[in-house]
Amino acid sequence: MSPFSRGNEDNASIVISAIFLGMMALFAAWGSSGAVEFLAAEGAPEWIGLFINGAAMLAVSLVLVLASSMGDPSGFGFTRPKADAGYGAGITWGLLLGLLATVLNLSAGGSGLAPLQGLGFVQLILLVWLLASVAEEVLVRGFFQSYLEPLSHIGFKAFGKRFSLPVLLSAIFFSAMHLILLTTGTSFLTVYVIMAFMFFLGLVTAYQRERSGSILPSIVTHISFNVGGLIGGIIYVIIQVAVVGRTAAEVAGALGG
Repeated sequence: MSPFSRGNEDNASIVISAIFLGMMALFAAWGSSGAVEFLAAEGAPEWIGLFINGAAMLAVSLVLVLASSMGDPSGFGFTRPKADAGYGAGITWGLLLGLLATVLNLSAGGSGLAPLQGLGFVQLILLVWLLASVAEEVLVRGFFQSYLEPLSHIGFKAFGKRFSLPVLLSAIFFSAMHLILLTTGTSFLTVYVIMAFMFFLGLVTAYQRERSGSILPSIVTHISFNVGGLIGGIIYVIIQVAVVGRTAAEVAGALGG
């Protein structure tokens, strides 16, 4: 039996089911991290919420993939990329989008991400660049987009490329799930910029997932976006200090506030 067999489900039912199950994974992750932070009160280290969130999202997403694929996750992107898929374009787009997102956000007066404040560099790499990137890609490109594969015949062309409905819907879902940042104290401007760039990053990673047949290129692109964000932050600080004439303390204060 094909892992994508949906019986007599119509297109709307497939989309609704994918959104419902995807939201279930998100609520499980958010609820788990929120419960741990609440029970630990102020004694919890900065990283614990992010770790629980990523771990729970990854665990629930893997369960959804295994259940939907009838035990064969290869059709959900858990396989090697096709020989001609490549990683170069994804890495380039990821770095560029991450850099632009950070520079635009900070230049417009936005703040940093509240959940990341207080993290050390190693914690940032392990919890955000790796765990969060993998967990989100397994959920969105591994489960959500793959679940919608029966709708791949529906699509549109733009910039000389064909984007299927699963690619578009996964990008929208990926962008919308970052609305949760509004509950963490992150400014509205920052969340707005992040959601806009998450949509474009979602298009790139979803297109790669469809083209390569694997979630590996999309994971690498997602990580590249986070690396690009750090590079963008460094460039912004250098410009503020060397060109604008602000002191390092003034820049640090602006970023923290």
